[in-house]
Amino acid sequence: MKEKKAVMTIKELSREYHFPEYTLRTLIKKGTIPVIMSGNRAYVVPAKFEEYLAKGGEPYGE
Repeated sequence: MKEKKAVMTIKELSREYHFPEYTLRTLIKKGTIPVIMSGNRAYVVPAKFEEYLAKGGEPYGE
């Protein structure tokens, strides 16, 4: 089994979790999923995304 990365790009997260990239980008724009920005590239911490899924889609920070 391969080890998960500490942070993933939207494309990597989409492939790993079988989520459409467009949906991830929309969630990020709404501030629903926390991201780390580096220039114009967004990095997502997979553990935080899993928390979001476990909470049934509850927005981050609420």
